Order: sequence, then C-alpha cells, then structure tokens
Amino acid sequence: MTAGVELGQGTMVQALPQIVAHELGIHPNDVIVRNADTDAAGFDLGVGGGRTTVSVGAASLAAAADVRNKILNTASELLQTQPERLVLRNGRVEIAGIEGSGMTIAQAVQHAHRLTGPVVGSGSFTNPGVPAMPGCAAGHFIDAIDIPVFNVHDCEVAVDPDTGHVEILSYKVVQDVGRALNPRAIHGQIQGGVTQGLGYALHEEHTIGEDGCIRQDSLETYRVPLALDTVPVEIDLYEGAPSIGPLGAKGAGEVPILNPPAAVACAVANATGRRVQQMPLTPPRVLGLLLGREPAVELPHIAGNWWDNVLMRPRPTDR
Repeated sequence: MTAGVELGQGTMVQALPQIVAHELGIHPNDVIVRNADTDAAGFDLGVGGGRTTVSVGAASLAAAADVRNKILNTASELLQTQPERLVLRNGRVEIAGIEGSGMTIAQAVQHAHRLTGPVVGSGSFTNPGVPAMPGCAAGHFIDAIDIPVFNVHDCEVAVDPDTGHVEILSYKVVQDVGRALNPRAIHGQIQGGVTQGLGYALHEEHTIGEDGCIRQDSLETYRVPLALDTVPVEIDLYEGAPSIGPLGAKGAGEVPILNPPAAVACAVANATGRRVQQMPLTPPRVLGLLLGREPAVELPHIAGNWWDNVLMRPRPTDR
C-alpha cells in the first residue's frame, strides 16, 4: 500500500512490483499495488520530476526487506538453520546452495500467521532527523532529488530555405539511468520526453495580441506535436552510474524533455549559419533567420503555408 500515484510513468504497475518481487523472490505478477489511498498508506509528498520510482521504490524496498527478514526468521525455526543460510527465490525459502530444499514462502507465512499474526512490513524514504515541511524540498523529498542524471542528445535536421520548415531527420539519445529496472518502459519515457521536447522546440508558442490576450487560446491554434511529428528515437541506456535509488535506479522520465530544444537549436544553427536565440523554431521564425532579420513578431504570411491557415489566423473577434 502506498500513497504514490501512477501518472503513466509505470512506477506503480511496473517498477514497484519488480522491486518488491526481487526482494522477496517471487514473480512480479504476484505483487498487488494499492496506491493513492492516503487513508491507508499515509503521507507522500507527491509526484514531482523524476522522483517517484526512486522515492516510492526505495520505501517499497525497505518494506519488502522488513517482510523478508520476518519470513527468513520464521523459516529458520522450521528448517533448524540460521537465517543467513536461507535465500528466497522462485517463491520458496531454500538453504543456500541446495536447490529445491526448504519450503514455499506461503508455508512459512502460514506458520507465522499461526504464531504471531500477519506478516507485514513498512518502509519510508526520508532524510533522518529532517522534518518534512509541506511544499518544501526537505525531509521526504531531499534525498530523492540528490541524484544527478546525465544524458546526451544528437539531432540531425534539414531546413527548407524557401519556407523555413525544419524537418528532424534523426534523433539519438544516450541516457544515464543508473540501473534499468524495465528497459522497455524507459524507452517509452525517453521517446515521449523527446516528442514533448520537440514540441517546445518547433511548434508550441505563446504570442500576445494587441488586445493583450494570448493568441493561441485553444488546441486549434496552439500547435502540439501530432502523430506525424513523432520521430523514432535511437536510444542507448547507460547503466552503472552510482545512485541511492532502489537497486541503483534513477529517474528517467523528466530528463529527456530538457535537451531537445537545445539540440534542435544547435542543429538549425549549424545548418543555417545563423545564431538561434529564440524558440520555437517555427517556419516564419527560421525564415527570418535565413533572411537575416529574425523578427519579434511573425513575418508576413507566406501563401499556401500551413502556418498561415492555423497559427497566424486572426482571432474571430479581430475580423
């Protein structure tokens, strides 16, 4: 049971079952996560940045270790051996080096139930001695953000000299992940993060009209990345960098959003020989760069350009 929240990053449905299963020697499918219930699970500072798998995962690992020790102590009495000689694997408590020995974990838990009651454990991820202050990066939060993550993005672009349109030809990412608990899930996080970052780099813009209102006031005029804008990302996960996260894991979902604007800007600067100082690199803005007059407002309309029909269309109240 945890007060952590699943936002699509896979922590609750993938990472936590894998972490707990690894510690208890069972299959991830046998782990049921009850999440987002603060009445039952207590307090969590909330999902912020790339901290969820690290903080909630570390707390879950500590809770599983508590359960593990209780199971081993119970089994050691039944098997007449020291807990240090026992291992948990494949749903069994076995004597180390003797495969098939011992008993099932279920049998050990049943015995503990009869003697002491339910086998439960708890864990937390806090900085001991530091009070948790709501809204402040202290106590529950500080340890989860003190994990540097490194990555490198490589982007190849083509720039149309007539329209200023920027096409992404290839995109590559090397990212430090500490330890990849689920490589497929991390690949999805990086692919999604790069797509979101390319939206910042090429499409998403706020401009203020003469009436003081934001012109892009709906999804019709605020250009987010669409399916056809998605670029396959070549991903290389670097493992082995130190981390205080569970099993050496690091946050992976927030980091790949940060680099695409800079990578695209550098690529466009190299392709055009013009210094890029403003995002997003919409066709009008890139054309301004090519003409040597990058404007503070949009360039005059280009006949037939998609941007004329959508992004530069006057507001209904201005017609």
